Amino acid sequence: MYIKRDYSRPMFGKQTTKPRRNYTPIIFLFGLIVGSITLFVSSNFDSIQEQALELIGLAPTPTPLPGDLATLASQLFVAGDMQEAADLFERAIALRPDNIDYLYEYGKLMIDMDNPTRALELGESIIEINSNDPRGYVLKARSLVWIQRSSDAIPVVLAGLDLNRGYESPLYSALARAYTDTGKYEEGAEAGLFAVQADPGSSDARRSYAHALSWVGNKAEAISQLEAAVRIDPTNIAAHLELAFQYLGQNRDQEAIDLYDRILALQPRNSRALLRLCTTYRKIGQFERAIGYCQDAINADPSSVGAYYQLGILQYNQYRFDEAMIAFQACVEIAPDDLDCTYRLGLTYYYMDDCQNGWDILQDSLLMAQSRSNTDAIVGYIREGLIAIGQKCPEFGRRDPTLATATPNFIPEVTPEAITPPAQP
Repeated sequence: MYIKRDYSRPMFGKQTTKPRRNYTPIIFLFGLIVGSITLFVSSNFDSIQEQALELIGLAPTPTPLPGDLATLASQLFVAGDMQEAADLFERAIALRPDNIDYLYEYGKLMIDMDNPTRALELGESIIEINSNDPRGYVLKARSLVWIQRSSDAIPVVLAGLDLNRGYESPLYSALARAYTDTGKYEEGAEAGLFAVQADPGSSDARRSYAHALSWVGNKAEAISQLEAAVRIDPTNIAAHLELAFQYLGQNRDQEAIDLYDRILALQPRNSRALLRLCTTYRKIGQFERAIGYCQDAINADPSSVGAYYQLGILQYNQYRFDEAMIAFQACVEIAPDDLDCTYRLGLTYYYMDDCQNGWDILQDSLLMAQSRSNTDAIVGYIREGLIAIGQKCPEFGRRDPTLATATPNFIPEVTPEAITPPAQP
């Protein structure tokens, strides 16, 4: 009998089987690792996410501290970037609305940016936060002076001085301007002197003293004080502007131009300096150069009424009536109540043979002028313009019988004095 043999099994001895592996420790260790990683990620998710986003260039910008914002704002202001500085101060104040340091510095910046209404709000906020802090009274008084409420500024300054908590120099500086602007020139000069004595190293104190001195007729000492102010603080733009204005009054035109150039070296887009260069070059008869600076002033500040007005006058006197019309029209659109731009726009239309627009605008400007004081000369120019239109276009002359019997004496080239904005407090 044949027996089929299974060769997969041994012929002799006990049969053996391959032992099974135990994976339990490995699975436990793997679970422990995964759990640890999950716990770490969940507890540090924000940090890990930020680092991962940073690696691919998508990390969020960290929120700066209000102190860092205010410091950077002050640096930008010195560098001449006022708008960016103002934006940073707003952000700092939004984070710390009760920080008087931020409010005060921002308020001073607002005055320099011709926004005294906002500065007044900030000064009043400081007083509400701490009525014993003199900085609120300084800011409020300076703002009131700047918006031509100097009589209201005087009691504010006196209340600040009663605190006896420092800041005498800026308070007396504000008082000097307030007294001067209300016609109390001797009191203004005395307050200005007190401001300088309280802080001889204050550029602003010397500016205020100089402002009062110029009104009492001591021009030489006013110039001396402004020159000291510029030496003390070579970055004080307002002091440079006021000194240049004094130089122009003494016909020291080139020295004034040098000061304006120095301002532009610090702040290339300073619209005030550009406008003053425009009027200065106009004064010395360099009209094309003046036109260029007026246009630069408009480019730096498209809302500058003075720049459009001066540009219009320059073009008008050069008989470039198309260009003059554009400048005067822009001026009127920005400031509809500006009498100078309005009536000169009417005269310009006359020279452009547009009797309808010229007549309508001159009639409007006549009503405007008659409702104001010290406008006799302007009323005369307007009436001469209406007479001229009536002669060129008789149908308009018949509309106003009072003009038909007038003797025309219309002078086509009207050369007004340059605009002189008030000194900045």
